[in-house]
Amino acid sequence: MKAFFVILSALAASVLATPVISERQLETQADEIDKLTAVVLQHTANINKTTAAAPENPDLLQQNAAAAALAPDFQGINNALSAATTILTKRALGLEKAPRGACGGDCLLVKVKFLVWEIACTLKFVIIKLGLACVLIYLTPLILALAGLLKCLDKVVAGLLFAVKGILTAVLGAVAGGLIGLII
Repeated sequence: MKAFFVILSALAASVLATPVISERQLETQADEIDKLTAVVLQHTANINKTTAAAPENPDLLQQNAAAAALAPDFQGINNALSAATTILTKRALGLEKAPRGACGGDCLLVKVKFLVWEIACTLKFVIIKLGLACVLIYLTPLILALAGLLKCLDKVVAGLLFAVKGILTAVLGAVAGGLIGLII
């Protein structure tokens, strides 16, 4: 009987603590997303500059040369996404503490949507200018790293994956189907 009371008390405490924990999780994620976005913006600016410098209707050699020039920036985004996912996962599990901020669920959703929008628009520009075949080898790890980040954050912000699916479909159109399959 004592064990039942202890279990019932623990269950009640966890139910009451859940909103506090999830609110704290939302607040601690925003700073890391801001840092990640700053790094991604630097790399997407480089990618856009390099892609814009490629000739119109490039031949296969020009496509491959431009794709090879983009590889370090795609890898940089991939590394930043992976590092942020590691940090955010630790925070979601309560293993690492971060300073408290004023960002709630809606704020975090907007920040993540902006991040995904920035990446998706850059990918669209690269795919339109150079084609998918020459950059697919770089995009696959990047999309998988983005998927890891989104799945980590979906535990904190309910419905995040569906919001991102809408962004990817709107920006990338037909290409989004294959990429969304990697995320969801």
